[in-house]
Amino acid sequence: MRMTMRKTGGALAGASLLVWALTFGTWVQAGPSNTPLPTFSDASPALHVYTAVGVIKNNDLETAFICTNLDTVAVHIGVEVFDKEGVLANSVNAGNGAILNVPVGATRTFATSGTALLTEDALITLLPNLRNGSGRVVATSKTISCSALLLDEVHAIVDPLLCPTCPPPAVAHLPLIRVP
Repeated sequence: MRMTMRKTGGALAGASLLVWALTFGTWVQAGPSNTPLPTFSDASPALHVYTAVGVIKNNDLETAFICTNLDTVAVHIGVEVFDKEGVLANSVNAGNGAILNVPVGATRTFATSGTALLTEDALITLLPNLRNGSGRVVATSKTISCSALLLDEVHAIVDPLLCPTCPPPAVAHLPLIRVP
């Protein structure tokens, strides 16, 4: 009888541990809100400035972030991209998606690929076919202003008189959510 009680107690303890593990043990920090903030390559800590939902790199559709430094000093700016599961896809600390010392009043463009429409200052190296992703803009100051676009990688804006059959590029605004 005593042995049975111990086995039952052990089974209950094991079941409790399993319930705890399934409830709390599978919690993973992921996505733009829960992934720890990076430091830049010079060890400067980053602040979370904006969150983006709907980051895409797929079938010639790319995402671009355009940010202007509104501070009174140079700032570091970076863009982190997450896949649909919330897994970080690039490393700002390693320089992938980061520009250091953006001058006062300067604008820099970060993109998931080079495009025919924009001049990109930083290309974010990602695996192909990022669908339904998210992102966050980080910087050493919250005094930056950014916009994000989904755009056609291939087509440029062409005067219809010069090329009446050239299709216009697809461009859509991607909302950014400012983080307080």
